[in-house]
Amino acid sequence: MGVDGIFKAAIQLSPTELAELLLSLQGLLEAQREQTASEGQPQGSIELKMINGCGPYAYLRYYKGQKNGRGQYGSKYLGKWPARNVS
Repeated sequence: MGVDGIFKAAIQLSPTELAELLLSLQGLLEAQREQTASEGQPQGSIELKMINGCGPYAYLRYYKGQKNGRGQYGSKYLGKWPARNVS
């Protein structure tokens, strides 16, 4: 699916879902570039996990911002490593 197809699907999302999508995409871009924000807070990373001896499985971890004075983080499953190019 290309960018146009993703955009067509995205316009059907609620404002809350669209905001979550934006944050997760920003985290993915950050993880792929291996950069950090100006404050030094990583915005995204890709972690590999073994689950019940199987895997590894790739997960995008991303920073969603502050809520009630605490940092909030999100997570998206990317697939079994190295099935997807997440490096």
